[in-house]
Amino acid sequence: MKNNLIYYIMTYVMYLYPPFIFFMVMINFDNMTDNTQWVTGIIVNIIFILSTTFVLYLLSLKGHIPIIEQDEKNHFIFGYIGNMVMFLYTYQYLMNIERLVSVFSLVLILVLAYKYLVSKKIAFKEILIFSIIFGILDYFIIVTTGNTLFNEQAPISNALSIVFQTLFILVILYSIGHYGFKLYKNHAWTILRYVFSAFLFLFVLVMYIDDSQEEIFATFLILAIFTWIIDLILKLIHKEFVVRDLVFYARVILLTVIFVYIREMKIYAFPEFEVGQMGLLIGIFYVSCFSDVLMGLSPKKQLELDLHMGIEAYIKLLYKPIISRYKDVLVISDHPELPHKLEKFGRDIIIKSHEAINENLNIDAISFVIIYTDNINTIESITNQYPHLKACVISPNRVTSPKLSTCFTDFNYYIYTL
Repeated sequence: MKNNLIYYIMTYVMYLYPPFIFFMVMINFDNMTDNTQWVTGIIVNIIFILSTTFVLYLLSLKGHIPIIEQDEKNHFIFGYIGNMVMFLYTYQYLMNIERLVSVFSLVLILVLAYKYLVSKKIAFKEILIFSIIFGILDYFIIVTTGNTLFNEQAPISNALSIVFQTLFILVILYSIGHYGFKLYKNHAWTILRYVFSAFLFLFVLVMYIDDSQEEIFATFLILAIFTWIIDLILKLIHKEFVVRDLVFYARVILLTVIFVYIREMKIYAFPEFEVGQMGLLIGIFYVSCFSDVLMGLSPKKQLELDLHMGIEAYIKLLYKPIISRYKDVLVISDHPELPHKLEKFGRDIIIKSHEAINENLNIDAISFVIIYTDNINTIESITNQYPHLKACVISPNRVTSPKLSTCFTDFNYYIYTL
């Protein structure tokens, strides 16, 4: 590979090592004890990590891939942390450390590591909030009773049961409010979605009124599933399906499960608290992780643009999915000095004049082209030379061409897309 994409790929491949090694060890060493399984697992995991690092280092020395830079180093550190987190998550019960680590605390570590090493901001706020809230309740139960979800050792006193149940209900109510707000704010509601939600509401309502009417609430459940399938088919036919749709249905179904759980467990009646109830929070947390990640991948709503932002900021906003940290940005200019600090777009900005663009230029390492000119012949020549690359034009003067569409102007410069 002629760019640094391999570093980022291997960063996230390292997340897969612990569960892969876990099953590999189980299959080949089925007579092992718990202690020998996790010790063997950590040895093999370290070998995999060192091998990955050594091979990439060797390839960079040989010139097959670029030498690692700071951005790749930060990602690799994030990969090491992710590998450690996945190992602890996979082997926590074999290592008897489930009282020290939980899925909430481990994911919180990943979110914070991603913030400080990769994005420089909190990228997954929903995951962050739920990991903190659920983690605090989980550790409070562990510290005060010593009980975990899958290992309940000590009975819980009546006083603690009331405290735990109260906190548990508050957390559930917060989850319901949070998901209701997300459904209202982040999703488009169609007629079929209203019908789907109405059938689920009737399903829950009948269950609360008389749970012996199994035929009735089962009918509403089947109608909801039927509506869901129809909506999915129509979106696929009209090519309107996006990952945001999966999140919508995951959130609606989760709310339904929460209300069914409340009815079945009668948590509103303050029964004796059971640690097994925390399983619902884990389910909510997994759906939150699924939703937050997919929402991050889905197209965002159109933003109201600030006309006072710089051209660099506008291009970065407009072409964010295209301008890649894995490749370089090629800037072609008719002027000896650019009026913009275009190095903000990537690690390396290759600035070439139109006459010298073929000199020592590796087109495989380029993700995006910025053309600084008002000469339409130059624009057409360059775009014909690189037909597979996305490009934009920055011009001090208005340019008229059927190939160009104006995207932005700050009254000094114009930005065009092709």
